[in-house]
Amino acid sequence: MLCSWFFWIKTSIFIFFIIYTIMKYYFIIFILFGLLGCSRKKETNERYTAEQISSLHLEHSRVLVSEKDSLIPIDLNQFYGKRNFDFQSLVKEIRLVPLETIEESLVDAIYKVIPTATYIYVYDRYKRGGIVIFDQEGKFVKRIPNGPGPGELSRLYDIDFDEENDQLIAYEHSFLSFYKPDGEFIRQVRLPFGFYNIVAIPNGYLMFSSSGDGNEHMQGLEQYNLWVTDKNFKVISVALSSYYDNINYSWYRYLYKNQKIMVTQKFNDTIYQYNAKANRLQAKYLLDFQDKKLPQRYLEGNYEEFKRTLKNNDYYFFIGEYLDIGEFQVIYLDNWYNNLRPIIYRNKRSGNLVGGTHGDIKISELPPLVFPKSAYGNELISWYIPNKDFPFNTKSNIISGEDKKKIKDLTKEDNPVLVFFRLNDF
Repeated sequence: MLCSWFFWIKTSIFIFFIIYTIMKYYFIIFILFGLLGCSRKKETNERYTAEQISSLHLEHSRVLVSEKDSLIPIDLNQFYGKRNFDFQSLVKEIRLVPLETIEESLVDAIYKVIPTATYIYVYDRYKRGGIVIFDQEGKFVKRIPNGPGPGELSRLYDIDFDEENDQLIAYEHSFLSFYKPDGEFIRQVRLPFGFYNIVAIPNGYLMFSSSGDGNEHMQGLEQYNLWVTDKNFKVISVALSSYYDNINYSWYRYLYKNQKIMVTQKFNDTIYQYNAKANRLQAKYLLDFQDKKLPQRYLEGNYEEFKRTLKNNDYYFFIGEYLDIGEFQVIYLDNWYNNLRPIIYRNKRSGNLVGGTHGDIKISELPPLVFPKSAYGNELISWYIPNKDFPFNTKSNIISGEDKKKIKDLTKEDNPVLVFFRLNDF
């Protein structure tokens, strides 16, 4: 009997010890996770210092209300479905700039082209965002290196050229790097907020942001897409409340600087014009495609629901892609049900529209350039991968003899050829 009693005492002590040991380790793990959680929260809350936030002078910022007194409607309801159009007759003249092909200059998929009077800046997909500099004739000047060091590129989101200060600027989340026109590094500044697109304006910058960019410290101003700052990033004005931030479109541009500064928003049918001198925002054009417009209720869910809806319903929507060259403008629509992307060319003077999903060209006269991606002065900019078998290399009546010589020996192994083209009146 005594042995049995002693056995149960030892067993109870052993079980107690086991439970105590387990509880002790769970307690330690709980404390460690708690500390880690506090550490992460502290890191999140202190991403920007009080001094950086104070430098924004948010209390002095004002909200710009867009003016709508001269809004011009553009009826796009005729451009649904597969539609061919005569692109050939739109083209007035073209000039070709083959980008020099050497090992250091090889260009990946192109996101953006910014020409200036001296250089051409190509923002490409190299290492998730790179910059190659060529002269006006396409001769290679420099590739700005990618990496974590001073002057190197990492997490590149956008580029622009600051004409007033004669500087190339590169926005890398969360830094702005400055370069001389030939790509020589000047300095880098850490920014007290995040955004998608940037445009240099006299005495400041114009930025397009989203509430998903980690700007909770902006004291309510994070709900706006458009920010105007001075050169020290003091926030002067904000405008355009965010639309449907649960559906992200960070890979599109929403700021366009050519002869004017134009602004678009995702799923917003309005195209705005920004006047930097007067700090004024004007609602300029209203896109009308009501017959196939995506109902608002589908924009209020999550991205997966949105994508599923567009794949199963014949809707069109405007995502913001837009170009402006003075007398003409270029507008892109999207339709995921039929996998269509109509492009519409508009003459501002006549109001005439030409466009569709497929632009007809004579390959003996023109390279494929129906869908331009950049603009410069009165020219639209497209590009193509060279092919020695293209007959326009020799037969075209539009391409100059000098340009034919530049491209006659190029093959698909060479860098893209930039195509600058002007439009006929229509």
